[in-house]
Amino acid sequence: MKASHIFWGTLFVVLGVFGLLANFFEFSFQWSTAWKFWPLVLVLIGLSIIVKNTTGKLLISGLAGLVLAISIFASVSSGLNLFKGGLNFTFDDGPITSETARYVEDYNDLIKYASLNFSAGAGNFRLLTTTNDLLDISTESHGVDYTLIRNDYDDKSDLTFKMESKKFRFGKKGSFNKVEIALNPEPIWNINFDLGAASIKVDLSQFKVSAVDINMGAAALNLKLGEPIDETRLDIDAGASDIDIFIPENAACEITSDVALSSTNYEGFTKFESGKYRTPNFYQSGKKIFIRIESGVSSIDVRKY
Repeated sequence: MKASHIFWGTLFVVLGVFGLLANFFEFSFQWSTAWKFWPLVLVLIGLSIIVKNTTGKLLISGLAGLVLAISIFASVSSGLNLFKGGLNFTFDDGPITSETARYVEDYNDLIKYASLNFSAGAGNFRLLTTTNDLLDISTESHGVDYTLIRNDYDDKSDLTFKMESKKFRFGKKGSFNKVEIALNPEPIWNINFDLGAASIKVDLSQFKVSAVDINMGAAALNLKLGEPIDETRLDIDAGASDIDIFIPENAACEITSDVALSSTNYEGFTKFESGKYRTPNFYQSGKKIFIRIESGVSSIDVRKY
């Protein structure tokens, strides 16, 4: 049997099996990360050309077909997730009606800890200023609705701000979705962003922050951290993105990165093992910033201010 037959046969069989399983069973696998292994297919095809042994060629070709099938299925599955939750498309060349809204939550001195969970699709998102309220959000958009849910318990407040409708307008004047967020500087914040293709600008230098978790698609991120509390953690999981992170000049910081095919610039950091970097004062400081970045093809800069 030819190696090419093994490759294509394995590819179509595995794709078919995964398709059937996905239709009748629930998968609990993180498909959005599996597609990143597609370069392995090139490695295996190269090995099949080099290897002269017939059995070896067949095994490598079958494995290449398997990996490619998983990568294709993962890409399709991740893409289909965009259409979950009522995604609507509108084709219209008429004028855009700007819709504005404001969401405000009161602050009281009993609140010592707060969390903000923000999820949305494409848009322009800003978190730059403070407020005397706990939260003050202004939105300007076309065809986008948000909901804000608050839960308080003891000295904690949990805020969830979520895009509900996902309507995309196609036409000469396009579509837009703009969100501006202001937070109270008194509580210790835990911030979670789950965003799509977006322009994101966040200045946390005026806030006390314990953790920031950003999951985004193809996006441009400009993020400024302030002086850490005892420990501040920043986790970023991104697609093809432009990422700029700014940390205080004297901050002790460690970066752990898994950024294949990305351009990186970690100013003032020393590499101490594969994918890990630290500032020279890391062990001398009691307060530290820990940054973890996982990304595809991206440009990543971590600089000091």
